[in-house]
Amino acid sequence: MKRLRLGALVGVIIILSGSSVFAAQSSSTTYEVNEVQFGAGGLLNASSANYQAQQSLGSTGVGSINSASYGANAGFLTPNEPFLEMVVNPATINLGTLSSITAATGTATFHIRAYVDSGYTVLTMNNPPTNEENVALAAMSSPAASSAGTEQFGINLVNNLTTCTTPAPANFGADPVHVPDNSFANGQAATGYNTCGLFKYNKGDVVAQNSGKGWGETDYTISYIVNINPVSKAGKYTMVQDLVAVATF
Repeated sequence: MKRLRLGALVGVIIILSGSSVFAAQSSSTTYEVNEVQFGAGGLLNASSANYQAQQSLGSTGVGSINSASYGANAGFLTPNEPFLEMVVNPATINLGTLSSITAATGTATFHIRAYVDSGYTVLTMNNPPTNEENVALAAMSSPAASSAGTEQFGINLVNNLTTCTTPAPANFGADPVHVPDNSFANGQAATGYNTCGLFKYNKGDVVAQNSGKGWGETDYTISYIVNINPVSKAGKYTMVQDLVAVATF
């Protein structure tokens, strides 16, 4: 489990973890498709008592094809095992002493790497930060700007700048990064979590997704924002934030 910790006099501790849900390759009671090859010169498994190899000769069609109902990769031999990988990078963020005058901000990162699926979603599964008396910080149920002096807890997954149309309280965060580029991956921040300077948080929301190309890696940055008002309940607020990645094969 990877952890992100935040702390202050009126403080927040967030423990961030992630898990992936896997699915098998296409199959039924009467068939199974693992990896297919058309044309001469290719062999998925050439073996004997002393060796094993895969072969490929030439490639008449290279690239990817997608529609609403299917996706395919064409080209040289590729691995025949689909997968979905989520890695949450550990980080410790000290927000200092929270103030009703300025917002507190922090970031954490994770990445999703997938192969031969039709997309994925990433959900956040927990309540907003809650203190020892079970009092929760007010979550931003719809996208809104930071408002100093108003109790708020929210996140987004984009680059926040003080020069955006809705100015962020600081320059922090980052847009999703496709590795090595967007011809291999196309993960995006989900609606409500994809606008500079606007933050939101609801338990169970989809915060990131890939509804097109289901292969390659996307690196995500979660931007956290906390505001308190002059009468916000003192204490240490804790949130165990579970991120769950679900693939569609």
